Amino acid sequence: MKKLAFLPHNKIENIWLEEEYLNIKKLLNKKHAAYLENEEFEIEAGVCKEQIQLKVSLRKHDNSVLYPIECVYVRELDDKVDHNEIAINMIDYLDLYWADYFIEDRDIFVPLDWSKHEFEGITFYLRGFIRNINLEEQAESFLAQHGYGDYEIKSISSET
Repeated sequence: MKKLAFLPHNKIENIWLEEEYLNIKKLLNKKHAAYLENEEFEIEAGVCKEQIQLKVSLRKHDNSVLYPIECVYVRELDDKVDHNEIAINMIDYLDLYWADYFIEDRDIFVPLDWSKHEFEGITFYLRGFIRNINLEEQAESFLAQHGYGDYEIKSISSET
């Protein structure tokens, strides 16, 4: 099996038009509005020859917390699946996860490393991690002030 990676924007094509992304984002934010604390959902989805990918992130408005969950469906050689259907299926799965996450007082998490999941007859992989963007920027600034960090740190999401 090939190494799993959430590909950068320049290696994928968008699945939907911008308006559709905004509609999905609005639906998620509206559905979970009672649980959101100065935060909102963000969504990315793309397709290429090798995979269909989706990321749904929960971001605090002050950038203190970013919780992205990445999903990857690995396409087979002669795979004729509808990438829209696969992406919607993964959104449905994550929607259920977010509901559980909020009901359980934000105390359940997806694995840090890729794990295999099946939902509605579709098998895909997902992982998630919580980041503090403000703290990361402060750390980078501190390191730069002390002569470190002259190199670019690659995002955990861009492994290829």
